[in-house]
Amino acid sequence: MCRKMEDPTGSWLCPTEADRARMLEAGTLVRAARVWVSLGVLAALLASSPWTGPWPVVFSVVSALQVATLDHRVTRSARPERFVAMSFAFTAISATAGAAVTGGAQSPLLPLVALPATLMANRFRRPVVVAGLGFSLVLMVLGTVAVDPARFAHDPAMFFVSLAMLVGVVIFTLSLSDTEMRLRADARFDHLTGLLNRAALASRFAELRSQAHATNGSIALVVYDLDRFKSVNDDLGHDRGDAVLRDTAQRLREHLRAFDLVYRLGGEEFAVVLPGVGAEEALEIAERQRAAVEASGPGGVAAAHGTAVEWDTLFRRADAALLQAKRDGRNRIAVARQAGPVKLAA
Repeated sequence: MCRKMEDPTGSWLCPTEADRARMLEAGTLVRAARVWVSLGVLAALLASSPWTGPWPVVFSVVSALQVATLDHRVTRSARPERFVAMSFAFTAISATAGAAVTGGAQSPLLPLVALPATLMANRFRRPVVVAGLGFSLVLMVLGTVAVDPARFAHDPAMFFVSLAMLVGVVIFTLSLSDTEMRLRADARFDHLTGLLNRAALASRFAELRSQAHATNGSIALVVYDLDRFKSVNDDLGHDRGDAVLRDTAQRLREHLRAFDLVYRLGGEEFAVVLPGVGAEEALEIAERQRAAVEASGPGGVAAAHGTAVEWDTLFRRADAALLQAKRDGRNRIAVARQAGPVKLAA
């Protein structure tokens, strides 16, 4: 019996590749807004420095510098979610430090502590957002009550206004994010099998391609189709054909790491994208999957790394290997070499 592969790079922040893809895509969409918000905050702090002093500006500049380098660090990491989470935490700590030295509970900078938690709401899962919200609340207490209890007791209005804004904005943003994710799922998921579809594959592969080019990492692509699937529909009915597709999707999932994803390309054709995997390891994974759906069909494997990672080239080579598997008798895996498909499994 084949043992299910463990996930060596999953984390609590992004336990699956789908979570990681969502986080990276959200970051790309808000990149320009993030820059303008940082510039706006810095300009406001500079304008108010005669009243608040220079320290808030210093904290803001340091925070802006780490945000400016975030994209570079994310594209070169196998676990980009850690850098994103650390960036949010650092920004919240910087805002708290600025508030602590400019009046604590009465500081006009206190509402800025809510900003990182708000931004987290469209990038991470609900448990992570709740944890970030709790972290921000602890920081607000440390930057106000713990710094100057007497001042807090005298005038806690700014603290409670900031607290209400933090909780309210995070809940509202999280609700919008959940709605957006449901709409996106409708457009990117195949509802018959529960797999991601070709549209989802296109956007995710673009992210993986950028990472592979930057790090010289490898990506393997496995493509499958089901042998003589048309006869299943014709002889047994479409209900039975749908059941075969659902069962095949489940069998393909069982022998993957958590961050490897299976896609339904259409009809009876499937694709598996394996980040960080070369041709030999991909062949082993594909053989386990083939054995799990032995009554289904042939598969073709191709791999590339670094700047050689391109969807058109990789898919063309994997598809050629798939055709070679068909010619060699079906129900087998063939792997594509640079010179063309080579049969490696009988």
